[in-house]
Amino acid sequence: MKKIIKNGLLGVGVSSIIFTMSGIFFADHEVRRNILLIVGLGIVMGVLSTIHESTKLSLLSKTIFQLSGGYVSFLVAAYFGHWFPFKLGVIVTASVLFFTIFFVIWTVFYFKEKKELEELNKKFE
Repeated sequence: MKKIIKNGLLGVGVSSIIFTMSGIFFADHEVRRNILLIVGLGIVMGVLSTIHESTKLSLLSKTIFQLSGGYVSFLVAAYFGHWFPFKLGVIVTASVLFFTIFFVIWTVFYFKEKKELEELNKKFE
């Protein structure tokens, strides 16, 4: 089952790259703008995730920094990409969706790292 999920996610990544490259070369200005905003947002989120490599900050501080930076970047990209109307109800719904996705991904990584640390600690016992 793990392999199916892993290969499925890999397929999503490959198809996203194909879509992105095709869009950059063949799409109109609006689609190109959105592709660049999505790629830019992905880069920002990836760079923000490197904060977890710092050992000087608490996990809470790292998470708040990554979450707030990602959220602001998401709102900026959404605004310039015209992804949704900037009305209070829509912003609240989009924000709830963003935070839900963020915390689901964060939780998966947290438990994965926790399991790896537990296995490493068992080796040193």
